[in-house]
Amino acid sequence: MFSAMLGGMQPPYPRQIQQLPITPYLDDICARLKASPSRFLVLTAETAAGKSTAMPLALLRHFEGKIYMLEPRRIATLAVAARTAELLGESPGTTSGYIMHLERRVSPQTRFTVITEAVLTRMLQHDPALEGTSVVVIDEFHERSVHADLALAFLKEAMQLRDDLYVIVMSATIDTASVARYLGTDSAPAPVFSVSGKQFPVEVNYAGNISAAEAVLRELSDRRSQGSILVFLPGIAEIRRTAAELESRGADAEILTLHSSVGFSEQKKILEPVTAGAPRRVILSSAIAETSLTVPGVTVVIDSGKSRLSRMNIAAGMETLVTEAESLFSAEQRKGRAGRIAPGRCIRLWNEQEPRVTRTPPEILRSDILPLVLECAQWGVQERSKLDWLDAPPENAWESARQLLRAMGCLSPEITPLGKAALLMGLHPRLACVALAGSVEKACAYGSYADAAPAVQKKMRAETESRVQRCRAQFPELRHFSLPEPLFAGYPDRIARLAAPDGTYQFPSGRIATLPKDERQRTAVFPAWIVAPDADAGEREGRIYAWEAVDTQTTEQWLQERATLSTQLEFTEAAKGASPRLRKTEIQCYGKLVLARRQRAVQAADFSEAACAAVRKEGLAWLPLSEKTQDFLLRAQFYAQHSGQQDEEKYTDSGLQQRVQEWLPPFVTGTSLSADEVYDALYFYLDGSSVDSHVPPKLTMPNGKSFRIRYERSSGHSIRPVMEIIIQQAFGCFKTPRVMGQAVLLKLLSPARRPLQVTDDLEGFWQNTWPEICKEMKGRYPKHNWDYRLAEKD
Repeated sequence: MFSAMLGGMQPPYPRQIQQLPITPYLDDICARLKASPSRFLVLTAETAAGKSTAMPLALLRHFEGKIYMLEPRRIATLAVAARTAELLGESPGTTSGYIMHLERRVSPQTRFTVITEAVLTRMLQHDPALEGTSVVVIDEFHERSVHADLALAFLKEAMQLRDDLYVIVMSATIDTASVARYLGTDSAPAPVFSVSGKQFPVEVNYAGNISAAEAVLRELSDRRSQGSILVFLPGIAEIRRTAAELESRGADAEILTLHSSVGFSEQKKILEPVTAGAPRRVILSSAIAETSLTVPGVTVVIDSGKSRLSRMNIAAGMETLVTEAESLFSAEQRKGRAGRIAPGRCIRLWNEQEPRVTRTPPEILRSDILPLVLECAQWGVQERSKLDWLDAPPENAWESARQLLRAMGCLSPEITPLGKAALLMGLHPRLACVALAGSVEKACAYGSYADAAPAVQKKMRAETESRVQRCRAQFPELRHFSLPEPLFAGYPDRIARLAAPDGTYQFPSGRIATLPKDERQRTAVFPAWIVAPDADAGEREGRIYAWEAVDTQTTEQWLQERATLSTQLEFTEAAKGASPRLRKTEIQCYGKLVLARRQRAVQAADFSEAACAAVRKEGLAWLPLSEKTQDFLLRAQFYAQHSGQQDEEKYTDSGLQQRVQEWLPPFVTGTSLSADEVYDALYFYLDGSSVDSHVPPKLTMPNGKSFRIRYERSSGHSIRPVMEIIIQQAFGCFKTPRVMGQAVLLKLLSPARRPLQVTDDLEGFWQNTWPEICKEMKGRYPKHNWDYRLAEKD
């Protein structure tokens, strides 16, 4: 066996990997890992360095126990396991094996196992210490999948249970500094080991905005061009469209497609070496070939410059697939595929000056985290802050996912038996709940295997049915779990009601979405209710891609059992001076879908609540304020300004508006509100007796005469007392009247009540201004007394 000792010395590594750039460093890498204080190591290696090929052999040599390597894609999992077994001179399933959903090849002799990312999460949930495991390798970490980030967070906690578990994070170029800090100790970052690749020069040409098919045809017609052509396209639709165009235009090449829906046998065929004399190959690929795979024979890359990413619309509760310009990092990775076996060419279908982001944000920051949140709940984590993340998921996305999981019955608030069973199903929690609720068929129809070969679909259905039975046996609470419509179990947020006769539906989130155009054109009458497992939030309105009509009575009954009741209090327009009329409506809602409205009798408490809400929204002006009340408010505010009140804000309009709940309700006795009730409420709340004694509505002058005082708001918030009198009424008064030490502003009028003077200094007025005014008054009114020293008789 390869790992056997020979005379106390290690045998050389197999001849097939001797020329790989990483091979001379393999033993050093393992030594650095063993010496790492945190037991983490970051290994960065350029394209064609051979890290995925050679590292398994080095780890088998230097570590006892089991070794697991995570790969982000199934085809890469198979390729790495097969290549390792080949180098060991064995078949997969002996020393080297693999485990992925629905397929595994391992045995008791297996020490190195390649697994898909979700498998490690299941292993950790089953055995948090990973007993018997020596090393975990996370490959292609630069892709930053949700699974990889979660696995790393779990591993950091698992490593606290053992001191002999090691982790390598392998990647193409990444931000090693931040990752090393995250994986290090408090005193030092994790060690970083970098290896150069074996990269031939790649000539880059910018072809501008031409189609991928046109670029392929030009390359095929160039006699100087040799080797296979790898074409990167955003997704399956573009791949199929380009393939059809190439075939229709008679492209002289073997057209192959590579994406997630291609069967394993077809994927394996693409990874096989090109035989001599075979037609030239054109591989139309999604991002699957960007880093995880090496497609043999490629010397030309045609890059569309586009990527298709999922972005979660939290408000709509739906993912949106967006096609956008790829990042500079992705562009470099794609270019590198052309220089692995010989000098190559990369043709970019955009203009060189077009701006591009450096990197695409990690999935955890932009994608559906529902499975992640359920896994965390099983791990015992209810709050995202309780895990040490490289990049924590957004708080609103976390709370939205927990809310949906509660609606599905998977959390309450901790994980429920249904939630635990959903994790054991090996499906997305939505689909797992559909299967557990009674429809394996529908769960498989909307799963990732829906487009797979019939044999694969049959195997998937059988395995899913078997897991349902095992879950029901393990969790007695689920033995009789079923729903009248199983899709409700996984998609309670995707139940939609017809909102317009043109096939437009409204979801519980309030989002509007439409059926596909061809569906709308050929359908005359649309169902009242549907469930839409596949819907895109869109930018302005959503699109529904997969849906099923559901029975109206069944749906409405199910929704009503889970609906919330709320009361709407709304004032109607009232005649001027009249108390507004209140209307009370009880509303039954499922999310933002209104199921029923019922009019209810208004009670005094309802009126009080609604009136307070109206005042908080619109201010005191909403209330029926009499002149008497307005005058009292001004006097009370004047009192607060000059009496040294600690809580002066209580007396202000804004303070009364915000604190209306403190003073108005005790004086609301019915379903209307009078000006007198408002006055009484304010008088009691603002201690009206103190206000009256210090800030009277009338003032007696030194001459014995009483006059009404108005309190007027001047600049800012200050208020001053104002008295308007005919000038003879001030005769006999030689000092300016005051309220709480503040001079009263006197507006002095002629006998004809025309303005003569405004003053707050009566003494100065008599001495300085009055003589001139007096002459004028004697001329106009000779029979009147104009001696200000004598008080005028009543």
